[in-house]
Amino acid sequence: MELDKLNVTIARIQFIADVALIAQCEAEELKLAMSMISDLSREIDTSQLQDRIFYQAE
Repeated sequence: MELDKLNVTIARIQFIADVALIAQCEAEELKLAMSMISDLSREIDTSQLQDRIFYQAE
């Protein structure tokens, strides 16, 4: 996954989470927001970013 696409996906996830919190959603609306976040997070391929996420401790 390209870094630009990753940034866009993360920005979308953050936007949905922020709106859900600010709007004080009801349970069903919150479930929908979490479902959207879950769907977006599946697009993130962390296998290519393992070296950036996890690094050898010194």
